[in-house]
Amino acid sequence: MYTCLILFFLFICGDSQKFYDSRYDYYDTDYLVENPRLLKKYINCFLNEGPCTPIGKDFKLALPEIVRTACSRCSPSQKRLAQKTFEAFNLYLHDDYNTLKSRLDPENRFFGNFLRTISKKSR
Repeated sequence: MYTCLILFFLFICGDSQKFYDSRYDYYDTDYLVENPRLLKKYINCFLNEGPCTPIGKDFKLALPEIVRTACSRCSPSQKRLAQKTFEAFNLYLHDDYNTLKSRLDPENRFFGNFLRTISKKSR
């Protein structure tokens, strides 16, 4: 009986973690990518080269897993957020983007799959 209760608890808890926290699902990415100063602050946060906002700190903590798992726990809106943000990093802050990429995936095993996953048009 005790084992059944533990398994039930694990099933319920595991299911509730299907996606990342949804509180930032509707973050205004257009404002972020159109504001070079803000974009630079976020990438500096992710690179440990500057302070982090509370939102930036949350994203920074999740980024290694997000890249490693190709955003498997991301909702469609979270994938759009990641896609727009990483496109802007690459376009406007290319050197910092490459540094972030190498820090998140030093062996270059996961980043390509992550980018393919977040850029799929089927979202």
